[in-house]
Amino acid sequence: MSFSKQIKKLFTSTLINNVRVFSTSGCQQSNTLLHRTVNRHRRVKNGTTDYQNEGEDQTKRQKVEVVELQLDLGVKQNQQREVDAFKEKYPDFLPRTDRVSRRDYVLEMLHRRDMFKRRQNLNIPEFYVGSILAVTVADQYSPTKENRFVGICIQRQFAGLQHNFTLRNVIYGQGIEIKYDLYNPNIISIECLKTEKRLDSELFYLRDCPQEYSTFPLNMEKVPAPKGKDVPVNDIKVPLNSPPWLERWERRKDLKGITGNDRRLTARQQRRAVLSEKPWRENDIMLEYRHSLRDDEVLHIKNIVDRFQAKEQQRKAEAEKNNAAQT
Repeated sequence: MSFSKQIKKLFTSTLINNVRVFSTSGCQQSNTLLHRTVNRHRRVKNGTTDYQNEGEDQTKRQKVEVVELQLDLGVKQNQQREVDAFKEKYPDFLPRTDRVSRRDYVLEMLHRRDMFKRRQNLNIPEFYVGSILAVTVADQYSPTKENRFVGICIQRQFAGLQHNFTLRNVIYGQGIEIKYDLYNPNIISIECLKTEKRLDSELFYLRDCPQEYSTFPLNMEKVPAPKGKDVPVNDIKVPLNSPPWLERWERRKDLKGITGNDRRLTARQQRRAVLSEKPWRENDIMLEYRHSLRDDEVLHIKNIVDRFQAKEQQRKAEAEKNNAAQT
């Protein structure tokens, strides 16, 4: 037999085998489909419908998925609330957001260690912008070697050991502002006389407001904070004095705690105001990303602070027990 005839015979045999396999597999598939439909009809005839069971199972699965999504959403909302509360309560432990790309994690860790040591010797209360504080510092030129100042907190800035806050008060008709470093070793005590928040994160506009909104007695008594409730927000809107002002408050549309900054502008002032506006900053996602912290980083710092506070409470409790045993 020639070589060409052998190839033709091999080709025909393989073709016949493939046709047989295809036909048998198709018959098997058709038979299985037929058996399935017959079994379904029998079950429907007997009163047991798989369609109802499948529908019930699907609804149950959907309900379970909805409950899981609600639980996840509740957990995320609680986590976001914790992050926001920690940012307001402890801004000194957060890294600076104006240079996130140049962060030094080792330096941040060392700063936190020194901050914890300082907090063991100095009781730093919870306060916000808008709270009224009384700060006592060591003053070698004072007859009592101490100096106490009472004022409203109008700013908190920077992070770590460089964190500072500014107090403002009006004494004898003169506005006085003092900036304190929170972890300054010369500070003897910090007392929060009235704990409250304001509508804005900075209160520099009090410089251009009537003096009664910045006047507080130096012997002011402490106002107890409500227990078991959130920190109250003072939604007062302070009126501005007549211009000229120290700043262009008519351009600050983001401020919520002042009134009277909508004065009529001249044509030249309107042109300058339009040139100074930067509306693209509101939708600049990359700028917001560069000057913001991730929630997981904030939670990590929060866990470190919580562990320190737990250890500090345990240490104070043991010290009280030892003092009681000695007496």
